[in-house]
Formats: sequence, structure tokens, C-alpha cells
Amino acid sequence: MHKALEYALSTRTYEKQRHLRFSGTKNFRDLGGYATDDGRTVRWNVLYRSDSLHKLTNADLKFISALNLVRIIDFRAPYEALREPDRLPDDLAVHALNLPMEDSSTKVWHEAREEMVKNIKTLDPVQYMTQTNVELATKFTPEYRLFFRELLASNGDPFLFHCAAGKDRTGFAAACILRILGVPYESVLEDYLLTNQYLLDGYRREIFVAGLLRGKRFAEGIRGFMRADERYLSAAFTAIEEQYASFDNYVRDGLLLGEQDVAKLREYYLV
Repeated sequence: MHKALEYALSTRTYEKQRHLRFSGTKNFRDLGGYATDDGRTVRWNVLYRSDSLHKLTNADLKFISALNLVRIIDFRAPYEALREPDRLPDDLAVHALNLPMEDSSTKVWHEAREEMVKNIKTLDPVQYMTQTNVELATKFTPEYRLFFRELLASNGDPFLFHCAAGKDRTGFAAACILRILGVPYESVLEDYLLTNQYLLDGYRREIFVAGLLRGKRFAEGIRGFMRADERYLSAAFTAIEEQYASFDNYVRDGLLLGEQDVAKLREYYLV
């Protein structure tokens, strides 16, 4: 086992912060340890969420091999994955699947990258990110339906899912997993907002330099798009309530998970 991973697992150094320190990612986290309403706990070392994996170092590759992953799900749009393909160990025996989602914020960054950078001082990140999260809960239900089929097919073995920042597409997936497992919304929101501690703080220097070069309003615009905000996740679950009347209905009628499927997920991922 990789020494850094062995140390983390043996001492639970990330039990409070749940952050796995790869050199090439900033937002790689374990979903374990959250308590459910019925007194159980999400298992450690089986459910991982992350930002893009294209900058993994050689040391990171040894680290990720030691996680014994059986599946890696990539939510990025095709052009994102093509521009920055995941870097994984050559000998990693893992089922890797792309479930592409081109939400509003992803699309605008791709199609109007230069123009957006010029005009970011006048853009409202809240508007874009709220719309993105509404789309995740409505437009991309088929993709999340397939995601949960892959999760069930992993039989409780270590499973990783990611997008570019590990914030919205990944964040909504993580929120749904935790809610299905019975984790209260307050803890789900806590996990969602940890992105600010790892991703946003991880780019603090770059944002500071951008502010020096292009001005404070430019830096605030960048920070606004990178930030995990309670309003964004709330917008996703409000959209679910409006379309399905309840989260349970969304699970049943949107994700097409029956009672046996939910029971199986809880069997796999709770102790």
C-alpha cells in the first residue's frame, strides 16, 4: 500500500477533513463517516468524489492504485475530457465510464471562453450556477439514473466519480447518494460546502494574482463561479420538489430506484 494512504487510513488523519491529499487534484474526498437518521454511518474508503484527474503525478498514480477502485465515473462533457484526459495507472483494472453533462456554466465557459473572461466583471455567477444546479436535477436525470446503476453494479467496492471541479455535477451526485443513504440534509450541505475549503482555497494564490493583473472585480467573478454556495444546491432540490413533489418520488420515478435498490445501496455503504 502507498505510504501516504497507509498513514491516512491507519490514523484517520482525514476523518474530520476527509480530504485525500493528491498533488494533482485539489478536491478529492471520501464520503465516509456521515451519520444517518437511523443511527448508522457511511462507510469509509468506498465512496470517493473528486475534481479532474488529468494532473495526477507519478506518486499520485501509486496512491490511486492503492484505493482498489472498481469504477470511475467522469461527468465531464466530451470536449472537457478530450482537452484534459484523466491520467490513470496503466495497470489499473477499473471500469471507467464517461456520463457527459454539458450544463449551462460548462457550456458558456467552453463556447465563449475568451468573451466570458473579458466580461466576467459584469456576469452574475449566482444566476449561472443556480441554473446549472436546476438542470442537474431535471435535464440530466437520465445520466444520473445510469450513474446509480453503475453504483449498484459496483457491489459496494471502491467507487470514484468526478467532473472538472468536483463541485456541481459531482456535488449533486454526492448529495443524492448521501440523502438516499439517509444522511440528513444539514450534513449533505456540509459535504457540499467543503469544496470551498479545498478547491476554492486551493486556487487562492491564482485568484489573487488574477486580481492583481485584471482587477478585484475580475477576481471576484472567478471566485463566484468556483464557489460552492448553499443557494445552488438548494435550487437543485427545490426543482426536484417542484417536478416530483418529493425527493423520494425523484428517487423512485426519476432515478428509477426501487425499494430493493435503496436497501441494497444502504447495505453496501452503511455500517
